[in-house]
Amino acid sequence: DLFGILSGILLSKTVGTSVQAVLSVWVLLQVVEVSCVYKQLRSVVFRMLNFERLWIVTNSFIDLTMMESTNGNSSSVLGRTSRDLLRNGSARDIAVPTPDAVAKDERLFLPPNHLARRGRSFGSFGRAKLSPTELQSLIELFRKERFMLVVGRDVKNPHVRLNRLSGLVGANQNQDNSHDDRLKEIIEQLKFEAEENCHIILHVDANNADIVKSTLALAILRRKLSQSVPTLDELKAVSDSIALEKVVDTYRNRRSNDCMDLIENAREEANETFGLFLKVLSVRGWTTPARSMFGRVTMRADWPTRRKNSRKETML
Repeated sequence: DLFGILSGILLSKTVGTSVQAVLSVWVLLQVVEVSCVYKQLRSVVFRMLNFERLWIVTNSFIDLTMMESTNGNSSSVLGRTSRDLLRNGSARDIAVPTPDAVAKDERLFLPPNHLARRGRSFGSFGRAKLSPTELQSLIELFRKERFMLVVGRDVKNPHVRLNRLSGLVGANQNQDNSHDDRLKEIIEQLKFEAEENCHIILHVDANNADIVKSTLALAILRRKLSQSVPTLDELKAVSDSIALEKVVDTYRNRRSNDCMDLIENAREEANETFGLFLKVLSVRGWTTPARSMFGRVTMRADWPTRRKNSRKETML
């Protein structure tokens, strides 16, 4: 404090006492202060997972272990296929971001990326307005889990990022570059909506380990839904704008009953890789799920489960 007062007195003698000079110096000092605070916060490394950090690490894990290459073969990591890594690989072979790497890119003043927000990933039964048939099918599918994956638009909070999709669909269809660009925009919008229009429902007894597992399953499901949208060649083959609009609406309005096979595959793959994922988190320096801070997820539901608590779950 004394050093600051002394610096202020010396600075006032140098720049004078006019209002313009004082305001200019004040603005300059504020910029310096904010920059110093930013550097200070950026240097802090959190080893404890919150949902945004978990989402970053989860997507990296999927990229390294589960994604297929463009030619249909398993992708290669360190000279080994993804299937071999999952079956026989060591957790040290899977280089997901460390806490230091995530800290360098983590958003400090800006909100998380849209799909990395907790509010977009967790919801309730009413968010997609499940029918009794869908609800019964999902309860049966997730009877051994303390979470559930649901596909469907958010009817409580409608949100569409690109409102001009209808205009793109109804535009004149000419086989030229501008038409191809419109189709590519339609595909990108369909991929975005496919990833956005699915969420997790947590059971009332779900713990942090269940949140991590459900996040892994949701990330897998989002990838599968995004990859299932029509390709450019498939949209080009559609004869007219009316038929194109029907195709687009079919994918935009998909619900859980339409994607039950994808939901089941995502759940099974999450079960297969969850143990390895926990080992990878530990090896890369992250804390165990029991010590993670995901905040309070108040939207929970209750359904009959066949799962019993175990000593291993308590340790997680």
